[in-house]
Amino acid sequence: MMSRAGRVATDVCLLVLSVGWSMAEGLITDSDSTSKLKSQPYDFLYNEGVAAYLENNWEDCAKYLEEALADWHWMTDNTARCRKICNKESGLAELFSATLTEDDRFYERAVRSTLCVTKCKKDVFGDRMDRVVESHIKEYFEERKPYDYLQLCYYKLGRIKDAADAAVTVLSAQPDHQVMTTNLQYYITEGDISVDDVVSLELKEYGKEYIKGTVAYDNADYKTAVTLMEKSLTLFYESYEDCRFLCENPFNQGWYPDFIASIANHYTYTLRCKRRCLWQLSDLFGEIDDEFFPSYFNYLQYSYYQLGDMKKASEAVESYLVMSPEDETQNRNKQFYITQEEVAEELFVPRKDVVAFREREDFEEKFVEFIETSFAFLNKDDDDDDDTEHKLSACYPDKDKPQPTKLPLSKTSQDLPELRQRAVTQLKNLAEQDVRVVQTPQQLGGQRRVVAEGFMSPMECLVLSELIKFAAVEGDGYKNNSSPHTAAENFQGVTLGRAGLMVHTALIDDAVLELILDVTDLCRDFLERHFHLQEPLYFTFTHLVCRTARPEMSFNRSRLDLSHGVHADNCILQDSGECLRKPPAYTYRDYSAILYLNDEFKGGEFIFTRDKSGLSYESAVKPQCGRLVGFSSGPDNPHGVLPVWEGSRCSLAMWFTHDKRHKEVERTLVELLLDKIRANSV
Repeated sequence: MMSRAGRVATDVCLLVLSVGWSMAEGLITDSDSTSKLKSQPYDFLYNEGVAAYLENNWEDCAKYLEEALADWHWMTDNTARCRKICNKESGLAELFSATLTEDDRFYERAVRSTLCVTKCKKDVFGDRMDRVVESHIKEYFEERKPYDYLQLCYYKLGRIKDAADAAVTVLSAQPDHQVMTTNLQYYITEGDISVDDVVSLELKEYGKEYIKGTVAYDNADYKTAVTLMEKSLTLFYESYEDCRFLCENPFNQGWYPDFIASIANHYTYTLRCKRRCLWQLSDLFGEIDDEFFPSYFNYLQYSYYQLGDMKKASEAVESYLVMSPEDETQNRNKQFYITQEEVAEELFVPRKDVVAFREREDFEEKFVEFIETSFAFLNKDDDDDDDTEHKLSACYPDKDKPQPTKLPLSKTSQDLPELRQRAVTQLKNLAEQDVRVVQTPQQLGGQRRVVAEGFMSPMECLVLSELIKFAAVEGDGYKNNSSPHTAAENFQGVTLGRAGLMVHTALIDDAVLELILDVTDLCRDFLERHFHLQEPLYFTFTHLVCRTARPEMSFNRSRLDLSHGVHADNCILQDSGECLRKPPAYTYRDYSAILYLNDEFKGGEFIFTRDKSGLSYESAVKPQCGRLVGFSSGPDNPHGVLPVWEGSRCSLAMWFTHDKRHKEVERTLVELLLDKIRANSV
């Protein structure tokens, strides 16, 4: 069997030849084989659409992705509808006994609701009711990833207005997406489209009515404004309830709790999801508006005042104050209304639905805080405690998803042979690669930090650098609502999933994909041994990236304009130095590593720092081929990247977790792909 070094010796040629062929000849496809029924599930349709995109088959790209989105909406809408209907029916059902205890009533209604939901889903979804869709595909749809592909497919088909709408849809979730901003501007100019005519394709009905209501308000058409805002408010409540019902999903608890602990664990899991609904629905224009829900009553109070309905105006003011009691403007408005002859103190009664809304929000906030503080002791290792049945795994305060109770490796004797063999393999691989530590935690100014060299040869670095230049997509791999990267550089990435698709479509040789897996496994093994970890590390995300300076923006660029701002990898770093472990941070990450692929650029040093501006730092690491910086992902290791002044800085970024449930799905898929390729070649 050819060694890694031997395989890679020809990889550059393979890659370049593959690139040349694909660009000159294109891919031969069978149009009949791409005709699928619309009843196919959205995850299948999405993957078909992406494959068509990579083959420059723009018609099938648009068709499959449109069908995928339609199916996704159909699935989520009907799931919410079934749960909502059954929740109401079980609440109205006549119970078997009038003398039941509170617990008995709860469980009987739960069983009735379960039966109802099961029947409803069977009627609506048929054989698809038990289909499991991979979590990363669900995330792609929630984050509007299909529209990222659609905007270009529409443009290639000459559907400029559709392309502009798709671009706006992406920007509503990722407002700092520089490429999409540029594309949108181009589409508007190319298609001679009015900015006012461009709409997000994911704007919900309450949002559409809200926007029309604000237009009427600005035009002093207060009667219309009241009608539209009241309609939007009703639709908002419906969307809010739908969002909460969609949180009632299954999940793998990862351990075997007793009856009550299991129920509490699942409830906590859904509660955390429900707590995000108000936050999600408060984003109409690509930015979270903390005052979105109260703003309804600001528009309503003034509109009702202009219409002379002082009772409704007073009610709206008091409703606003239920949500924001300290708001100075509304408190002044209240005092103004009281001075009017026809307004009495008794008119300031908030709407009952607003009071109920606030009470539920307050209760859930306090309850989540209680869970996080009361179960904090579960984060401490306790080798003497083997009684795990009482532990509520979903209540770990430093995780955004429930975590299993973990025992020390010494207590899992059935795993010892495998672990010993893995340790021997790690030592052998590290020795063969001549991996060596060049900077210790003390030299780097902190804890759980290391810099090592010898992970890759110059030829291997060149192969992966060339892959990024050929295959990278602007911003690819980042799912955040806002980009952490500077506009003064182009940031391009290749995920494992994208690399796998390119192997599948014969755009690159499978040896390149195998190289990525081999070298990242080596990095993972090094971190486990160097930090003496008692639990294995699992990949959560692998990302090939290049940051390229934009010459036109380098002039007078500030030193504060970091390539990647100072941050921590599993919490949200505050200006005060506090780091909040809550979504949207990837709170399950435990260790991080960056393996560098080149040094032909100026700037771009990796820094560990306590200063969020990045002007001062504890240590800096200069990238070069085969050099790795590894560290724990938490608040002890804030880090960033200094500006890249000239050239292109390329690296292979890796994030790891001890929690097996957050394993990188794309890694599993590409491993299966390689196994299939090897089996076919025998």
